[in-house]
Amino acid sequence: MTQNEIILACIVAVPAIFALGRLSTRVAWFHAKSEEKYTVQEFIRGRQ
Repeated sequence: MTQNEIILACIVAVPAIFALGRLSTRVAWFHAKSEEKYTVQEFIRGRQ
């Protein structure tokens, strides 16, 4: 690869990596919000 191709790849890849990171965070947050919620007492009982 030439130096220009490497620079172009970095310019394209870095924002794409950040976008994928933000998307995965949103998907994980949505998944956590949609899971069943426990009260503190239920959580403690389940841990014992």
